[in-house]
Amino acid sequence: MSKIGKLRRLELGEIKKIWPHEEKDLSPWIMENIDALNEVLELQIEIESREEYIYNFRIDLTGTDNYSQMPIIIENQFGESNHDHLGKLITYSAAKEAGIMIWIANKFQTAHRSAIEWLNKISPEGMSFYGIELEVFQVDNSRPAPNFRIVAGPPPSKRKTISPELSPRNKRYLEFFEEFRGRILSIQPNFTRAKALPQSWWGLGIGRSGFSESSCFTIDNKFRVEIYIDMGKREYNDTAFAKLKENRVAIEEKFGRELIWDPLPDSRGCRIYFATDGTIDDGEQKLKQLIEWGAPLVIKFREVFGPLVKNIQIEA
Repeated sequence: MSKIGKLRRLELGEIKKIWPHEEKDLSPWIMENIDALNEVLELQIEIESREEYIYNFRIDLTGTDNYSQMPIIIENQFGESNHDHLGKLITYSAAKEAGIMIWIANKFQTAHRSAIEWLNKISPEGMSFYGIELEVFQVDNSRPAPNFRIVAGPPPSKRKTISPELSPRNKRYLEFFEEFRGRILSIQPNFTRAKALPQSWWGLGIGRSGFSESSCFTIDNKFRVEIYIDMGKREYNDTAFAKLKENRVAIEEKFGRELIWDPLPDSRGCRIYFATDGTIDDGEQKLKQLIEWGAPLVIKFREVFGPLVKNIQIEA
């Protein structure tokens, strides 16, 4: 029997040698390894911005859960949890009207675990708080191995995770969007890490919270590729929509055709899209045609709209 090495948990001083600076090292690492956090949380987080300014503060990471379409904020820190970062978590969640708040520290004090549990207890159904310990282990002199561990979070009744039991229809959606995703990655290999889901739409980040790119089957038998705007308030959405529409001629020249600009007067959000005939019940050949039609558009939408949405100024 081979000898088993000694497992130990690294101390803060050793961890800081791995990530010397929170903003320049730790946050980018979390961003690059978001799949590991997704696996622990059973979410589909796509990071959209790092060190985003809000009022006079900067949020470590913001994004969207592509399963629930909830805005997400991530606040991370070195060492033991403290009141300062708890206050930041609450402040940023209010400013961004986030639905999922994640606080990452190397160790959580009992009081702060209790605070996370209490916030989950009193918050609305669609709002969740997580306390995550980022542990780093080493066996003898092996390379350090980081690990995310949930130490506080919402009860199972509040967590929106993917059900293992799929209806035949949802299975068809999953198979379609897996192939759709694969086609996009065959064109641009590093385009997204977001996985396909068993639902009628597939959402992706476009580089800024409040804006998302979606491909979806609609109730009027269409397949649509769109930019959806929902910054939390109708007036913000209208302003962003109007600012994008100011560039309509230049935008449509890049696509070579006219887009549909829908302000959705009876809804809070707004959308800009292309649509074609198609349903998930179509035959294999038709579904492949939808994939070939939509995949290049998804890439083009981000290429065209990504820089524009980042530069939109909204006065709070």
